[in-house]
Amino acid sequence: MPKNIEHSKLYQSEGVRLLYDNSLPGILITFIASTLLAFTFIDNNNLHAKITWWLIMTTMLAIRVLDTRMWIKSDAECRKKKRWIIRFSAGCLITAALWSVYAVTFYGQFSIEEFSSTNVILAAMAGGATSILSASFTLTSLYNIIILMPMSILLMMQPEQYKINLGSLGSCFTLIMIVSSARSANYIKETILLRYQNKKLVSSMEETIRERTQEIYVISNIDSLTGLYNRSAFLSAVAGIEREFQQNHISGFSIFFIDLDGFKNINDTLGHSIGDKVLVALSTRLKSFLEYGHFMCRWGGDEFIMLVKESSHEEARELAEKIIASLSLPIKLDDQTVALNATIGISACPEHDTSITRLIQLADIAMYSQKGKYPERLAFYNLDLERNLRRKMTLNEALKGALERNEFRLMYQPIVDTTGQIVSFEALMRWRYREQEISPVEFIPLMEQSGRINQVGKWVLEEACRTLAQIHQQHGNICMCVNISLIQFYDKGFVNNVKQVIERYAIPGHLLHLEVTESLFQSEQTMINEKVSQLQQHGVKFSVDDFGTGYSSLSVIQNMNIDYIKIDRSFIQHIEQKGLSIVRAVMNMSHSLNFSVIAEGVETEKQRQLLEQCGIPYMQGYYFSRPLEHPGALAYLNTAMVQESSH
Repeated sequence: MPKNIEHSKLYQSEGVRLLYDNSLPGILITFIASTLLAFTFIDNNNLHAKITWWLIMTTMLAIRVLDTRMWIKSDAECRKKKRWIIRFSAGCLITAALWSVYAVTFYGQFSIEEFSSTNVILAAMAGGATSILSASFTLTSLYNIIILMPMSILLMMQPEQYKINLGSLGSCFTLIMIVSSARSANYIKETILLRYQNKKLVSSMEETIRERTQEIYVISNIDSLTGLYNRSAFLSAVAGIEREFQQNHISGFSIFFIDLDGFKNINDTLGHSIGDKVLVALSTRLKSFLEYGHFMCRWGGDEFIMLVKESSHEEARELAEKIIASLSLPIKLDDQTVALNATIGISACPEHDTSITRLIQLADIAMYSQKGKYPERLAFYNLDLERNLRRKMTLNEALKGALERNEFRLMYQPIVDTTGQIVSFEALMRWRYREQEISPVEFIPLMEQSGRINQVGKWVLEEACRTLAQIHQQHGNICMCVNISLIQFYDKGFVNNVKQVIERYAIPGHLLHLEVTESLFQSEQTMINEKVSQLQQHGVKFSVDDFGTGYSSLSVIQNMNIDYIKIDRSFIQHIEQKGLSIVRAVMNMSHSLNFSVIAEGVETEKQRQLLEQCGIPYMQGYYFSRPLEHPGALAYLNTAMVQESSH
């Protein structure tokens, strides 16, 4: 755009702004002056004419006030239109014309006082216009000519010399006002241009400084190992994407939170130098996805974050699966090959939130919820995930003092033989927190993750053996089954603790059955076998709980000399379909591997009959009894023994 045209548009837009900014005080002064002049010198001869003139003047001023309000409420782009200067100029010139109409129309009826007042007001209006309307030289000149020249010409046509002199003075005053207006207009133009140039210079300097600062900032915030953005640089870079969304330039974006599964093991076993090489190799693979115009950073450790612009759920899922497939490929490093998996949590804007930091948090929650799950390695955030995480955090915090607050208790569920005689009880831990029963499925994993399972496990063993000692005094052959976590096996004092409890309560070792899950078989077998063997030497029996739901190794079961296998309730519930085949297979194995079988989760007579037909020697479930509190369990046992003796 040529500079003259650019400056012309600048003067116009800024000039209109100055005119409207100054308009309301001028309108108010005009209204006051017209009202005083019209009503001060009113009489019966000119009553209707002056009131009519005043009403017209007031209407015109009201229209100008409304026009000013419309300008104030209009947006910046609308104010640049030429119609505003036309509307403003028309209002001013019509007002000036009304002043001249008053002077010319009522001149013949003027008293000396009204004549003097009229001339003073017209001169004052002209002088004020020179200042208030200085943003437009043309408008100021026309205003002065219209308001002063008709009265001046009229006076110069009168026979009295002093009126001729006043008319001449008015003409000279008009010329002076026009010259003054020209100077004021030039000054205003220079001021507008200088202000524009200064603003442009400052803006240019700020932009240059911002660009240089951004360059330095990005260079100093690149992750030295992977070459990706680090956390702070990433957040700075993607802030622009957040602004684009807020300004409706893009419809949304997604955040991928990528976590490498098993990276810690590589650092621990192969060393940090190998770990660094793995990160570099995987970062190179991640960079291949930047060609789609995404932002990516190393968030910390083995965590990466990627921002994906404008993608549907299907597109985001497809991209995440490609990333997982790429990261899961083997990595060749010198003379060895390593392989990792990756888990990705995804959050979407605006579906889940619009803040980058919040979306990162939500994607992290989604990733955490999916970590370690197979075969799906990615998850989209949903509100339930966050609720579950918050609940876990709340429960985990509450578990810290639960034992000291006596919130835990044990319940006992009978295990019976084929005749219905009670042979043992299983001690089941319960937690009541804030008048709510928390499921063991929730709190047991939390205790295992935090390591509190060792302390609580000792308490469970102690309480169960105290109850067993009471039962043993009256019913010598009843056993007690206690669930043991894998974490407890890693406790160096576990074996000694079990021995001390047996000795303290004078319990025959064979009456204590320790139940473990199949996850035990995935652990360090040498250490596990050694501890199991030590306890078995003291008569302690071992059961495998929930058999068939996890990792199973018959050779390990044989080597560990397991005493009991408990068939998981899921097979019993479907025993009339495929579950019956599983039950029969386990019974066949029990004969060759020399272990006994317990069916848990028995709830109906039909299930009991089918299990009995299969030769299952022991059963447990709601069909026989629900878990009972300590007094209830003792009462149930006594009643069962009385009934048995009566038969």
